[in-house]
Amino acid sequence: MQREPSREGRPRVLHFITRLGLGGAESVALSIARGLASEFDSGLYAIRGVAADEVGLAMARDCTAAGLPVFTGSRLPLKAGGLVAAGVHAARVMRSFAPEIVHLHTEIPEAAYAVMAAISHHGRGAALVRTIHNSVYWHFWPRLGRWCERRMRASHVACVSRDARSAFDRHRAAAGAGPLPAPPIIIHNGVPAPAGRRSSTREGPVRILFAGRFEPEKGTDLLPEIVAKVRAPASGCELVIHGQGRHGPALQALAGSPPPGWSIRVAPPTAQLRERMAEFDLLLMPSRFEGLGLVAVEALRAGLVVVGTDAPGLREALPPSYPWRARAGDPGSFASELQRALDAVESWPEAVALGCAFALEQFDLASMLRSYAALYRRAGAV
Repeated sequence: MQREPSREGRPRVLHFITRLGLGGAESVALSIARGLASEFDSGLYAIRGVAADEVGLAMARDCTAAGLPVFTGSRLPLKAGGLVAAGVHAARVMRSFAPEIVHLHTEIPEAAYAVMAAISHHGRGAALVRTIHNSVYWHFWPRLGRWCERRMRASHVACVSRDARSAFDRHRAAAGAGPLPAPPIIIHNGVPAPAGRRSSTREGPVRILFAGRFEPEKGTDLLPEIVAKVRAPASGCELVIHGQGRHGPALQALAGSPPPGWSIRVAPPTAQLRERMAEFDLLLMPSRFEGLGLVAVEALRAGLVVVGTDAPGLREALPPSYPWRARAGDPGSFASELQRALDAVESWPEAVALGCAFALEQFDLASMLRSYAALYRRAGAV
């Protein structure tokens, strides 16, 4: 699609994302684009297109409503020509949108940009901003990651957590890409005000939520063993698992034969997660690693109890003194923390107040937007 010239004084920012769909990085990119609309004209290059589910279609509607143009790429598998196609499409998008700033979110967008830089002159005058969204970085294809890094030498880098910055620093050193124009900075993801607050007087079963990809980093393979070890209270436990991924069949089997006292339902990703979060009492996050663990922050803001882990990234989303923090990757430890939480309902109000205050202080949306606006200016494009 063709883009009209931006108004004087409003530079264009083109966000490279993997797809419009489930994912914290994609949500953050959309929040930045919408939140800075008064200062920057933004567009999105969704390399893998729009996910054909509720979340992807809702994000596409949000972009239309906000006047954000969305460019889509090829769905070819990356190792079967998709990476080259992503770079070719990126060059076309750069020519059409003509951004002053390119903002890359996660590894697939970085790879698309690096291929584009290797085969095309388009975009060479644009400032390059990157957000590192994970604490385990380029682990799936490290040699490609190092090659890409050497084609992004003049990057202005933001990291969503201290663990994400450590991962980036290790990767940059291994790539031999040399010094950055400025040291990486930490910009915590901002969370908007919750759509509602959990009621502390709810009766009936304890309503428990998991929301995220059904992948090893999220610890969804541990959920069957965790719930099997936990004794449900007399009122019972109702667990709703929202998401999709490789662990889906095992979770469906768990829902079909839950432990005594448990009711379990597996559902697709939902675009109304923030609006529905206050319907629950407790959030499970058995993650092995995160970039930050944005859903934990959203839950804290909504007044939920969070049972999490000490996983990289996630440990920064919870207050240092927060209870119910298990060892990452250890289902027995997680089950013990969940049991302690279920057995200590009287301590929930204090923990909820502690978590909510921490989330308000550390993960303010307006602060995130100010930080990215400042980073864009430091990148030299304004």
